[in-house]
Amino acid sequence: MSVWLAIANPYAYDRAMQRAIKEAQRSHCALHVVFFISRNSMGDMMRQLGETGWLLGSASLRSLQGSMVEGYRSLADDVLNRVKRKASSQVELIIEGVEEKPSLEEYVHRLLSSGAIKVIVAGSKSLNLKKEILPSTVEYYEEERS
Repeated sequence: MSVWLAIANPYAYDRAMQRAIKEAQRSHCALHVVFFISRNSMGDMMRQLGETGWLLGSASLRSLQGSMVEGYRSLADDVLNRVKRKASSQVELIIEGVEEKPSLEEYVHRLLSSGAIKVIVAGSKSLNLKKEILPSTVEYYEEERS
């Protein structure tokens, strides 16, 4: 039995983090935290840049995509350290690290099938997520950068 916080928006996740802490406290269980990188969303963004003329050639597209993913991984460490500082005194905290998967929906369903009682997602408008197909045990917070 566990509560999960999936951070897919590295710039605005405070509301989701506070909600996940409260849910873990209420359920008397650990809070697992993961930084999620959607390969599908990253690929969509790169294709849009290519289609609008910002990138020329497949080599520059691959190079930029690799750089962006690497930057996100570095940013993930900062985000997870901040969550650890803010939440570790309030709840049993398990930092799971970075998950790089094609689809957040599939990942969330996998968490639920492995025993998560609640998954709270900190997302953004740019994340290609079909919120309507998520089960009721998933809460999605689309936070704006402050």
